[in-house]
Amino acid sequence: MKHQALFNLDGRVAIITGGGRGIGKAIGQGLAAWGARIVIADIDPMLVKKAESELKAAGAEALGICADITDLDALRGVFDRCIEHFGHFDILVNNAGMSARIPAQDYPDPDFDFMVDLNLGAVFRGMREAARRWIDQERPGNIINLASFAGVVADPMSAPYAATKGAVVQLTRTCAVEWAAHQIRVNAIGPGYIRTEMTAHTLDSPAAGEVIRAKTALGRPGTPDELVGAAVYLASDASSYTTGHILMVDGGWTAM
Repeated sequence: MKHQALFNLDGRVAIITGGGRGIGKAIGQGLAAWGARIVIADIDPMLVKKAESELKAAGAEALGICADITDLDALRGVFDRCIEHFGHFDILVNNAGMSARIPAQDYPDPDFDFMVDLNLGAVFRGMREAARRWIDQERPGNIINLASFAGVVADPMSAPYAATKGAVVQLTRTCAVEWAAHQIRVNAIGPGYIRTEMTAHTLDSPAAGEVIRAKTALGRPGTPDELVGAAVYLASDASSYTTGHILMVDGGWTAM
């Protein structure tokens, strides 16, 4: 039946930033399970090596690249090495990012600048680099950004993080419209609280954990694997008529 092939990613190449652990690693494994070849870009060489090895052990074609994507030359190098190895790329997953829970009035300037550079600057530069290459080659493309529930509703103690994710939401929508004529689709996933190494401390804090569970309709944080279905959908032809969309995978947080 024709619909069985909607999620097939055979022959497609996906670059995933921050793909060495957590959400990025789960998305890489999920896309690979549907046939995609995976490029893992991460700043930690041990995580890169481990993620690449696990993908290959599962039968996937994978390339690990250690890179600081806040450095423009390093970011461009990720695309160059991907093309050298696989010949092209079809999907960019902008996953790399950070969060911090600090009262807004106490937020240090260096921390703010670094968060904006990683969560927003690197995302935009990655989108721009991908789009330039696809447009020059007259190839279609597919960008999936990681936004957040905090990009559309308030999340106290996370003002700079929320600001960067709100900006990612608008980058996603605006570039989706701007690049539609080039057959470049741009969408985003908006996770709720997902249990990763980065969020474990907050989720395990009695006070913060109780608030998070109370504000989540499903009453619990999510897992990285629970974002994989959304990523596979947005990466595949199943979403061929979807662009500029923020797919919330937040346990019902933004519905309450």
